[in-house]
Amino acid sequence: MAGRKAVLALALALAAGAALWWTLAPAWRHRAGTLAPALVMPLLGGGNIDLARLRGRPVLIDFWAPDCAPCVAELPVLERLARTDAGRFTLIGVAMSYSDPDALRAIAARAGITYPLVWDRDGRIAAAFGGVHVTPTQVLIGADGRIQARVEGGLASPLLRQALRSDMQSRARR
Repeated sequence: MAGRKAVLALALALAAGAALWWTLAPAWRHRAGTLAPALVMPLLGGGNIDLARLRGRPVLIDFWAPDCAPCVAELPVLERLARTDAGRFTLIGVAMSYSDPDALRAIAARAGITYPLVWDRDGRIAAAFGGVHVTPTQVLIGADGRIQARVEGGLASPLLRQALRSDMQSRARR
């Protein structure tokens, strides 16, 4: 009887470990220091934005959804940040695949969004960043094209400010 319990406990522990690995493995591949995926993303208004061509300055990617109240509430904050620091970094809003494109356009117009907006129609972009399951999620990519941070559920502006300072200091040393 004790042997059966031990085998059952071991089997449960192995199953739990496998489930945890399956869930977290993509995120581990996209942690700080790893190279950001090279993606060409379709803009909501037409055209594309090539992430690889943005190297040379920081990029903040904001994964959001129109039915996410915190996401919609921080759109004006992100817009102010993009305008205040225009030219020093690129902000890209990526709407989740389950979003309605008409709702995206309406919310973006109400919020006065001028930065590039992408609709991740098939979930390919979220998957390329290790899977995005929580909105808002921000991914900060350094000027060198490496992921510096990933923030789930909150605004990454303090991290962006730090990255901009760091980028300016490294440019001044050159």
